[in-house]
Amino acid sequence: MSEWDDIEGFESWSRKLRSLLDAAADAAKQTNHDSRFAMSERLIEFVENSFPNDEKIRALDDIASKAAIGLLEQNIDERLKSIVTRNTELAQLSKQFDIGAEDARTSAASIRFERARKTLEVLNTGVETMQDLRSTLKTGTDRQLIASIDKAVTAARKVRDLLQKS
Repeated sequence: MSEWDDIEGFESWSRKLRSLLDAAADAAKQTNHDSRFAMSERLIEFVENSFPNDEKIRALDDIASKAAIGLLEQNIDERLKSIVTRNTELAQLSKQFDIGAEDARTSAASIRFERARKTLEVLNTGVETMQDLRSTLKTGTDRQLIASIDKAVTAARKVRDLLQKS
């Protein structure tokens, strides 16, 4: 036996709808989506089972339909709100990652610059030291060593020039 079997006439259907609307009001106050969905289903069942299909019953059906839709819209609104909240959180997190990545790039560039600066200092000091050494050598007997020092100085200058350009 269904809850709809013993209902006949407008007055009985009206009382049934009133009790369903009271239950729907309670369901609307709850945070449980399932209870609102179940109540919406019961209101739709009311529309399916109410008879005769005259003007008065259709007016009750219209009220039941609007209440059923209202309960579903409440569920949808809450879920949409939840989705928008998550999208907002994602956008904020994405911004934080972008800021962190930019900070990391800046730090990395600073570290590379500092390394290049230190390398230039070492190269400059090395070139000066090799030039000092070269000036103390005798040109005749130390010819190979002088040539090696000259090559090293030239190579060090090329490296220094490349580092200065970047």
